[in-house]
Amino acid sequence: MDKLSVALVLVGIMGIFAFVMGNKITGTIVCFGDSITHGAKVNGHSWVYLLSKEHEGANFVNEGRNGRKTADREEILPVIRRYKTADMFLIFLGVNDLKDGNDSMVADCIRNMKWMIGKIRDLDHGAKIVILSPSEISVKSMSPLNFRKKYNANTERCLIALDRGYRRLAKEESVGFISLLRVVSPANYVDGLHPNEAGQQQIADAIWRGLNRPAK
Repeated sequence: MDKLSVALVLVGIMGIFAFVMGNKITGTIVCFGDSITHGAKVNGHSWVYLLSKEHEGANFVNEGRNGRKTADREEILPVIRRYKTADMFLIFLGVNDLKDGNDSMVADCIRNMKWMIGKIRDLDHGAKIVILSPSEISVKSMSPLNFRKKYNANTERCLIALDRGYRRLAKEESVGFISLLRVVSPANYVDGLHPNEAGQQQIADAIWRGLNRPAK
């Protein structure tokens, strides 16, 4: 093989390597969500913690807060400013808006999500945005406390509608979308609302698969 042929082969190999490395998930990934993101009922060992532990090349930042709703949308503003050079924002919100849910509440969630997407684009140029539709609840194993808070069959129905709505919004806004609706096994809920560690692992695995899914 002459020198030119060797050079062409090396260029080809380097091109393939660069393509593969270019698809690797790296950088700062801000995870904005509620108690499931924060790590309630699992001592902080949420899907964010698990992804950080399993994938050292990516810096998953936990910006979850117990009880957060999409209606608390302005809470994302200081987060965006704090991570001006973030490579990606994952937004995991909605279930807390849907206590005894109805169609109007679902529409509000979608409007609030759209607003947050707009603010990330305004304040953080170039960061990828991914909507995570919330995992369903387990009405059968709902704790008395959460049932009194009105996490019920109406919430369950509205989470299905929200999953569809977020999927449409992601397409309209040209952002990523990962459905977590059916990811957590019914047995892996602590109180009908919060996943246990096995459930959090299911969420982490689904998110990682989604982030590495080839773009269509």
